[in-house]
Amino acid sequence: MQDFCLDNLDVSLDQGILDTHKGSFGHLLIASGDTGYGGAGIIASEAAIMSGCGLVTLITKKEHIQSSLSRNPEVIALGVDGRQDAEGFLRDQKNFLIGPGLRESVWSEQLCELFLTSAERNKDINIVIDAGGLYYMKEFGCPQNAIITPHPGEAAMLLDCSVDEVQTDRLETAKKLYKKYNCLTILKGFQTIVFDGEAYRCTDGGPALSTAGTGDVLAGLIGSFLAQGLEKIDAAKFSIAIHGAAGDRFSKNNGIRGLTATNLINIINKEML
Repeated sequence: MQDFCLDNLDVSLDQGILDTHKGSFGHLLIASGDTGYGGAGIIASEAAIMSGCGLVTLITKKEHIQSSLSRNPEVIALGVDGRQDAEGFLRDQKNFLIGPGLRESVWSEQLCELFLTSAERNKDINIVIDAGGLYYMKEFGCPQNAIITPHPGEAAMLLDCSVDEVQTDRLETAKKLYKKYNCLTILKGFQTIVFDGEAYRCTDGGPALSTAGTGDVLAGLIGSFLAQGLEKIDAAKFSIAIHGAAGDRFSKNNGIRGLTATNLINIINKEML
């Protein structure tokens, strides 16, 4: 297993382009934010736009539109009642993120089925599957071009085992997820593991990141860097390293308690990129 951190990654976004427009930096389409969980989509979309994605569209519940527009007017926020409303927005899109703030409900199920089946039919689509999207992935299948981002509890659900079994041998767990779902796997937690046939372990990051919303930030970063043109393995490692290094920067200055997702995004935007 190869260790990596932000300081030793040979990955960068092209900073030398001069003749550009917003389409030059990609478009990410996010499905997120069921009733009561609107913040997850707002956080993920903010992380994406603040990390350089040229255009971010958030498909969410209608009740969350005003909150999204008030916080991030740069994000296109679209309220839908279900699959039928959302179908047209997927046309010609190549980069999806599903899952933050989704739960067991008809609305979440319809959106996950739509996004997962669309990505399965079109191999040119990149799709990041996080949080609630992982639950529905068991039902509707995992596109081969996916990146999945389970934490230990979600990994246990996906493998029908206990969290203790996941944590006892995290590398073996990542391998099992990769073999079962046939896609790049990110097993989150202390020293996050990436597995795509080869194993990588991030040495950035620590306990400060163990707060609500930080996983939504990571998902938004991965989707953003995919949309900006990085290969899947590079987008995964770059996102994880930046996310972890930003958490470490906060810990160095403030200790391990009190990091919010908003703090994390601001550190990434101002100090990591």
